[in-house]
Amino acid sequence: MLTAPLFLIGLVAVGIPIAIHLLQLRRYRKVYFSNVEMLEALQNESRKQNNLRRLLILLARIAAIVFLVLAFCQPVIPNKNAQLQAGGTVVSVYLDNSYSMQSGGMEGSLIESAKKKAREIAEAYRPDVQFQLLTNDAHGAQFRWLSREEFLSAVDEVEVSAVTAKLSSVAERQNEFLHSASAANRHAYIVSDFQRSTADVADYPADSAILATFIPLGGTDVANIYIDSLAFNSPAYFRGATVRVEVTVRNDGSKGVESLPLRLFVGGKQRALTSVDIAPQGRATATMAFTIEDEGVLQGYVETTDYPITFDDRMFFSLSVTHRVPMLAISGAGENPNMQRLFAGDSLVEYHQVAVSQVDYAHLTDNRFIVLDELHTISSGMAHTLQEFVADGGSLLVIPGQEVETSSYNQFFAAMRMPQLGAWIGGQTRAETVELEADLYRGVFRGKKEEMEMPSVTGHYRLTTTATTVSQSLIRLLDGSDLLTETQVGSGHCYLLSAPLRKEHTDFVQQALFVPTLYNMALFSSPVQSPYHMLTATEPIPLTGSYDAEEVPHLLSVDGGVDVIPDIRRMGAVQCMVPHGDLSAAGNYLLSNSGEAEEGLSFNYSRQESDLAFYDRDEVKKLIADAHLDHCSVVTTADKSMTDYIRQRSQGTPLWRWCILLTLFALLAEILLIRLPQRKNHS
Repeated sequence: MLTAPLFLIGLVAVGIPIAIHLLQLRRYRKVYFSNVEMLEALQNESRKQNNLRRLLILLARIAAIVFLVLAFCQPVIPNKNAQLQAGGTVVSVYLDNSYSMQSGGMEGSLIESAKKKAREIAEAYRPDVQFQLLTNDAHGAQFRWLSREEFLSAVDEVEVSAVTAKLSSVAERQNEFLHSASAANRHAYIVSDFQRSTADVADYPADSAILATFIPLGGTDVANIYIDSLAFNSPAYFRGATVRVEVTVRNDGSKGVESLPLRLFVGGKQRALTSVDIAPQGRATATMAFTIEDEGVLQGYVETTDYPITFDDRMFFSLSVTHRVPMLAISGAGENPNMQRLFAGDSLVEYHQVAVSQVDYAHLTDNRFIVLDELHTISSGMAHTLQEFVADGGSLLVIPGQEVETSSYNQFFAAMRMPQLGAWIGGQTRAETVELEADLYRGVFRGKKEEMEMPSVTGHYRLTTTATTVSQSLIRLLDGSDLLTETQVGSGHCYLLSAPLRKEHTDFVQQALFVPTLYNMALFSSPVQSPYHMLTATEPIPLTGSYDAEEVPHLLSVDGGVDVIPDIRRMGAVQCMVPHGDLSAAGNYLLSNSGEAEEGLSFNYSRQESDLAFYDRDEVKKLIADAHLDHCSVVTTADKSMTDYIRQRSQGTPLWRWCILLTLFALLAEILLIRLPQRKNHS
């Protein structure tokens, strides 16, 4: 089949070599000899050879012209499986621009190879075809149709991005946009290194209306060492406290690493230095510590040294250093001397005590930690205020006395989904277990819990649960009942003691467990903030500060290079920042209101990009077959031009190259025939 048959008109040029052949006929001159018997035989033989040579030269010239004309006609062998239909064509190209595309490729890097493939795809289609260029950023400007020139210009502007996206989520957006077009032919191209951590081919959406083509770029597995995560020993921090940071480092290489350096920077100064040994394909954890010297926002990072992949060698963090925790003890039977001795005069806890009859409900929620100490009853007004207080993130400790109105307590506990007060049980018993893995006790005791002296009680309430109870047991007694429970309500916590905190009821106040239990309740009542987030985060980020809707808060990078207005919304009782991909660089940021820094936020690159293992073409092909994605195909040759591949798939196998080769062969044959030695003929 000829793609451009109008060029057949060029065959009239065949008359040129024929005319030349006819004009080159030679006349022979007679020469007389005495004996011409031998010369006549030679003359007849030379004439036949020359005629044959001239005929072959003519045929070579005709063949050269014919094959050259056919090359312009672009002959093809039709493809029986061609899926083009009448009704127009639209093309969407996903160009993976994640950090893993920085690794080496045929064009210097995989991202440059991807750009070349995208240009070749555009050249394979007619100029009137509409294109979409989609990257991991997936911003609004990418969801519009482009002409070929606009598409090529957009490809040139693509740069590596910190945004990481799953292949299946990209395909869903790509398919949705393709279906918005009215064209009959919808083509999707996936140009990627097919990194194992993100290329979830098994979850690729099946859509028979879209012809999808996977173009693996042949990424090479690279040994990479990176900081995987940071863990801190406490959710609340105060001036003078010692902060321990557990740094987890991963080694994805096949060789072990010894004495890998780790450096901790806080406030721009190096505060700790250590090293770790990591086995091949393993991970190691190192503990680093520093002392808090200032109040307010505390920001820093942990870094290591690795080459050639460096984007994941540093992890940033932000901590909020609290000044003092406001605490209020509401007493029903007089001030508790045990709590007064523990908190009065403490530099970190601002302790206040009032009688139940003197409670100022207007300022009750100004506190972070409230203790109800042996109240006879809990009024409905107090119950309502305390519910809002806990839901907003406050902490509440309830200590019932021996003689209380249990119905008012249980009504309040039911609303808070806490255990119910049962019957009072006399007799002495002691605690059997302490949940040391709970957040309240985590990191408090480093020895064996068998060596811990357990508190005992001489009387306590039996706590019962209902279908709605969601409490956690912190200290359990030998008789199976609980001495202390914790219930999370909203973003706050409710603690319930089943025995009064007086020495006639328990020796808990004299045990080593008493101080960290109540002290951590007070300290952990401060708003808990995650020390860092990933740039790929899409979930709302809870904030510890309060931001006025009339003021416009700004999110500023510490170096001053970034200034964006974040989307801050109130979700329930907490204000949150909703990320929209406004940030592209990892680092420490300050959220400011009216020019003053309110709190710190840290963002890091996704560690999904750190695992530099890739699917090869055969593996991608097998994954497609296993997922029964009949509408998908894989380009199995990396150096094959996408222009030729697409044209061959849509039109057939092109033969113009063979025509060019045959043209050159015919010209070479002509030259050789002309250069053959000629014999002169005499008659």
